[in-house]
Amino acid sequence: MRTGPVEGWILAGTLDGAPSAPALREDVAGMPYVLRIACDLAIAGATRIFVVWNGGAPGPGDLGDLARDPRLARRAKLEVVERPPPGDDAEPILIARADRIFQREMPKYAAAAWRESAAPVAKVAGAEHDGAVVTDRATARRLAEAAAAPGGIAGVLGGLPAGTVAPPYRGFTMPAADRPALRRAERKLVWSLPKQAAGIASALINRKISLSMTYLLKRTPIRPNHVTAFCAVLGVAGGVVLAQGGYWAGVIGMNLVNLGSIIDGVDGELARLRYQYSRLGQWMDTLGDDLANFAYLIGLAINLHAAGVTWTTPLAITTLCAFAATQSTQYALVTLVYRSGDLAAIPWAFQDDQFLTIRPRGAWEWIKAYLPKTLKRDFALYLFVGFAIAGRLELILLVFSAGALSFFGVFFLQLVRNRKTLRRPRG
Repeated sequence: MRTGPVEGWILAGTLDGAPSAPALREDVAGMPYVLRIACDLAIAGATRIFVVWNGGAPGPGDLGDLARDPRLARRAKLEVVERPPPGDDAEPILIARADRIFQREMPKYAAAAWRESAAPVAKVAGAEHDGAVVTDRATARRLAEAAAAPGGIAGVLGGLPAGTVAPPYRGFTMPAADRPALRRAERKLVWSLPKQAAGIASALINRKISLSMTYLLKRTPIRPNHVTAFCAVLGVAGGVVLAQGGYWAGVIGMNLVNLGSIIDGVDGELARLRYQYSRLGQWMDTLGDDLANFAYLIGLAINLHAAGVTWTTPLAITTLCAFAATQSTQYALVTLVYRSGDLAAIPWAFQDDQFLTIRPRGAWEWIKAYLPKTLKRDFALYLFVGFAIAGRLELILLVFSAGALSFFGVFFLQLVRNRKTLRRPRG
């Protein structure tokens, strides 16, 4: 397996006989265009990124402020040059065209294709996916020299065999030479944000709402952590309303909790769209969800107790204790072992992306693939809203308790089975 590229070039200026568009500083879905491309290259492994300007005067000007942007500066250095930088001709270079907009993981997939292939060029499969490629420095220099001529890049790439990988989930590449095309590209950028490992209700309902909100918020000063805090407030408010007692308190309270769950997708989408994710954001999202869970479970128990359904009180207390034990243990694991703030970082706890995107083969595999999705929070909350409307709040407690107590047992069994892996150092 070959080593991946650590140097990236953004070919800009004149490409295929025309000025590259959008302009390097143009706002594309809430970020300057060149900063967006540079961040895409950085998450693919590039630590040195050069804007190779081939457009004559006027040049792109000073991009120092973008190079210092913390979204990029903590990952890579950015510099403008008029000629491709020198170096070892065999060294891999990750190249992006500054006249294409593509899904953020396209350069990362091109880098993976390079590592897994022996071909002189590596890219995502599909003729349209020419926005990001990897090749050796000598070929990259040829691409840069040919870029200004009509069909120059395609002419160089067309004469070389390419190693390819399948596109990422919702992957796309498209030109955006004018305003209507740019607006279409921005919509594609936003609609390419969801993770594949979504719950059933999230995929069918929540995403459609949250993505529309993310599109509207893309150029606002609202940050992902603002959305996370707002969703936590909705969850706690739902618990407070539930605790007031009565039918309508149950209906309104559970709908507030579910609304928080729907909007909760916006924080992750904004973070991925504008590269505003952080460890703090991960923890806020994790703790916010659990705070809402505790709030509505306590509110539910108070509501039921006031209604005279007293058998639910010891069950609620037992469930709260089990839930607290499970979550606090997971917090310790993601902090000390997996170096994250996201519970999905625990690979054996049935929450990671790889587990939740299993393609089932046979009945048992189908159960393993889809049962966890029915236990995810998004699906459960819609079910609970239905129970609340039906006036059966005790069913919410029963289902939540069954899930929490089952996961308590399974989780700690998995913890014992995987205890040896916990001693391995994590990066």
